[in-house]
Amino acid sequence: MKAIGEPLHDSQVPACAWRIRITKTGATKYMSHLDFVRTIERSVRRAGLPITLSGGFNPRPRMSFAPALPVGVSSNSEFVDILLKEAVDANEATLRLNEFLPQGMRVISSEILPPNMPALSAIIQAASYRFELHGETQVRLDCVLTGIQRILERDSILIERVTPKGIRRVDIRPLIYEMRIDAHDSRVSVYATVASGSQGNVRPFDLGKVILESGGIENSGIFLDITREGLYTFYDGRLCLP
Repeated sequence: MKAIGEPLHDSQVPACAWRIRITKTGATKYMSHLDFVRTIERSVRRAGLPITLSGGFNPRPRMSFAPALPVGVSSNSEFVDILLKEAVDANEATLRLNEFLPQGMRVISSEILPPNMPALSAIIQAASYRFELHGETQVRLDCVLTGIQRILERDSILIERVTPKGIRRVDIRPLIYEMRIDAHDSRVSVYATVASGSQGNVRPFDLGKVILESGGIENSGIFLDITREGLYTFYDGRLCLP
């Protein structure tokens, strides 16, 4: 019997980490990061997967998440590490978990890893986003092309961020690695690969505003649908999936 004041549960020892790659689309793009975490926890429990619990008075499933996705941004490639106390077959576990996830969230791939992997938040260094432009008027491709060229030619792009200590100006230009345009019929999309993580981070809404302003179309009734297409780490100078 535990003495008064002692934790009710000891932390469980994981046998492996199950890394899942999961979508967050449709209505779930309006889900906060905390609700996203809770949804994963609840779905894993309902699927009957042998998840490892933390110690203490309020044991929680032991999981590691990639940098949080802003509310209102879709994703085709989120990553979650789930620590399991028993080894499982990755394909079977994927099928079981997908049965209990809400519409818009689906595991598209997964793999079994050693339990002592670094936290995802520590290894993610870059992200790719798709900015799809649409609106009441037709998107002018020439304006978008000019805007992207202006962004890439600039030495500095200062944006303002509100912090507990006041407004801070951040130069995001060194954190923009690549930009390109894809145009089919009346659909125009901008793809950008940028820094993401603890060492530097470009917020997609900040970059979206820069795209519109650089093309001179910020007041022309054009809107952006933003999707995170990938999360990456650097290995030998190349971007790789975590």
